[in-house]
Amino acid sequence: MGLAGFAAFFPSFAGAVGGPKVTWREIMAVREPRAGMLETAEIFSEIVPPRAVATEGIRSFAEALGDVYETFDGAPETHYFFCTVYYTPREKGFTRDRGFNLAPEKPRGLSRSFPADFVKATGIEGFGLMREPSGASRYLKYDGTWGYRARILGNRNNTLLDRESIAVSRRNGLFYPGGRVWILDPELYNTFGVLRYQTADTGGGLYRSQIDMYWGEDDPLGPGIDIWRPATCDVAVRWVVPVMIWR
Repeated sequence: MGLAGFAAFFPSFAGAVGGPKVTWREIMAVREPRAGMLETAEIFSEIVPPRAVATEGIRSFAEALGDVYETFDGAPETHYFFCTVYYTPREKGFTRDRGFNLAPEKPRGLSRSFPADFVKATGIEGFGLMREPSGASRYLKYDGTWGYRARILGNRNNTLLDRESIAVSRRNGLFYPGGRVWILDPELYNTFGVLRYQTADTGGGLYRSQIDMYWGEDDPLGPGIDIWRPATCDVAVRWVVPVMIWR
């Protein structure tokens, strides 16, 4: 099927992407001479949903995406994942007036008690920033056993980096420690401010098709299930996200 036939077959993509400025028909059947998939990144950015407008202080998604495609001499591997966010909860963010359970709870093997919801959040996220350090260690950790750490560690004794490190399933053979990936989603880009990430952690509880993106230290969004969401990150999950893997 030629470009004109394809465009006639798909009358409009407007409703599916939340009211874009330009439809696929206009891109594929009208613009010349660079029609269809040979168009520029700037032209294709016009079909991105309105929420993808660049946040203050970063370049537009289309401009950053153009640089990504200039990075590779050959085509990188592209796969699709769903993306979630994890973070390091701060103990000081668990307060009674916000509705958290502050009943003292002593993690197994430790002599010190912490607010129950802070322990719960740390048990899921892996690390929690304590209000008062234990010696030289600022973080409570759980990796099957409870303890203290001076820094937040990935799977190679490496320090996790805010808005750069990602965790993947141990069962996913596409990734290798320290490998670079490009996560090409406009909402994630506007929230995290970058496209390029580094495989820095693994998780036994992750799906093979899941990427868990490290946000950094933050207060919890709220009590209940919101203790597992950072307060300053608007993203909980993004589905069907294209990811380029450089091998």
